[in-house]
Amino acid sequence: MRIKVAKFGGSSLADVEHFRQVEKIVRAAPDRRFVIVSAPGKRFSADTKVTDMLYDCYERVRNGQSIDESFAKICDRYNSIIEGLGLDFNISGALEYVKNAMLHHSGQDFAASRGEYLNGMILAKYLGFDFIDAENVIFFKNDGSFDEEKTNEELRKELKKHRYAVI
Repeated sequence: MRIKVAKFGGSSLADVEHFRQVEKIVRAAPDRRFVIVSAPGKRFSADTKVTDMLYDCYERVRNGQSIDESFAKICDRYNSIIEGLGLDFNISGALEYVKNAMLHHSGQDFAASRGEYLNGMILAKYLGFDFIDAENVIFFKNDGSFDEEKTNEELRKELKKHRYAVI
């Protein structure tokens, strides 16, 4: 069987209706086994992307400000997707982990990457696929450059364990 990988950007996963469209696309081809996701994008022109909301939280922490109100909007966004899809899925533990890590100065890159992490968890649950956190299979060298060799090795090993997965 050939293997296809699909990548869906933020506007493709911005809300419940877009999640349903992604499901149709993924299910239309059984060889489409691995799905890469972005964080939810804008639902309408005046909306804010989740990644931008996470960057805002990062800046607030950096400036000693509260992130409670800003982070609550992120939680609402993910919970509305979960509720709209009718999923029996509680993401509160993952959201709390992200918030606490940010409050402990996990950094801008961490903040930016967690939108995909959270969205990937939801899409995996919705599709009935396994979830693979990219943090565990994508590697960088000490100088910050991409470690292609180690990433390919670890990703190859990990993907062999899964028939279908969201990363």
